[in-house]
Amino acid sequence: MKIVADKFVLRPWCEEDAESLAARANNYEIWRNLRDGFPHPYTLEDAKRFIGSVGSLPSVFAIEIDGEAVGSIGYFPQTGTERHCAEVGYWLAEEYWGRGIMNAAVRKLSEYIFANTQLTRLFATPYGHNTASMRVLEKAGYTKVGLMRKAEMKNGEPIDKCYFELMKKSQIYTLNSSSNDHSSSFINTRNCFKLLIKSSKEGF
Repeated sequence: MKIVADKFVLRPWCEEDAESLAARANNYEIWRNLRDGFPHPYTLEDAKRFIGSVGSLPSVFAIEIDGEAVGSIGYFPQTGTERHCAEVGYWLAEEYWGRGIMNAAVRKLSEYIFANTQLTRLFATPYGHNTASMRVLEKAGYTKVGLMRKAEMKNGEPIDKCYFELMKKSQIYTLNSSSNDHSSSFINTRNCFKLLIKSSKEGF
């Protein structure tokens, strides 16, 4: 399955992507904004291991530009009472930052999820220092609804992370009052705070 946009294509990872992945992912500035399932340094063996682990997952995509894989994006459905939710994660090679590619990719993926799955709520949790990722989410239509202080450990230090969400439009309800003609809309902002399973974390 492919999601085609003007500047990029979202498509499944394949073995041939390993060298491009290793070259782009071996970047401290990318690593510092991702969970520890994403190693640094990032070797060719790491790339092969990642591709092997996500090759069968229909929810993880390579970001292809000019025929090369230069980033990754995916969504990770939750379980139990949160089964209508999914976490979105992503990264992009530094050479493509500032071109509007990532926010377009997040928007495209979100539209695809709502159109093709039963999921009705998406969320992302960028680190508090990652203002660029927050702008990506805001431009893609996500709303910041919370801040979790010292919620994760990265590079030996406790760091904040922010909570962004996007609801499927059909889940925005209108409340009608029986006493008047006024109505109000609301979005259920109940947070989904469970950690991803280990396999969901790798690569994001």
